[in-house]
Amino acid sequence: MEIAEICEMFSKSRNTVDKAVAKLVKNYPDAGYKYKNPKTRRITIKAEGVEKLSKYFRKEKHEVSPVETELRYENEKLKAVLEEKQKSMDKIEELYKERLSLELEKSKQTFLLENQQKDDRISELESENQTLKDEKEKLENEKKDLEEKSGQMESLESELNELKRQKEEYNSKSFFYRLTHKL
Repeated sequence: MEIAEICEMFSKSRNTVDKAVAKLVKNYPDAGYKYKNPKTRRITIKAEGVEKLSKYFRKEKHEVSPVETELRYENEKLKAVLEEKQKSMDKIEELYKERLSLELEKSKQTFLLENQQKDDRISELESENQTLKDEKEKLENEKKDLEEKSGQMESLESELNELKRQKEEYNSKSFFYRLTHKL
């Protein structure tokens, strides 16, 4: 708001308003209430500064200027918008966290399911391996039994051959020898 408009609004002279603005700038040097508008090349006061001037010009403490009322209304609207924005941001962040936790839970379940399938497959392979080991042991035992039986067969064959040889020898001997041998 330009200084001329402020003079008109508060029905004060230019000199009075300039003094009030100087005091405002002096009391609040970092607030930046006063600046030179590059478009119009005139001194302009921000809305918050006008509110401060309004308090300065009030004659009674309970009197509220229309500018201050309007500024308060605008501030309330802005605060409400900011609160809504903050609520929305909080809700978005909460939804994001929920979604992230759901994704993590889903990934965890998938991981556990895959591990369970791998464990099942490993146990299945281990049981197959154990079955094959048992069959191998059984075959080895049967092989040993066959080797023993073949050893026995060989010994029996050798005995049979020995008996045949002795029988042939006996048969090849003379009749008298056999007769005397029996007696």
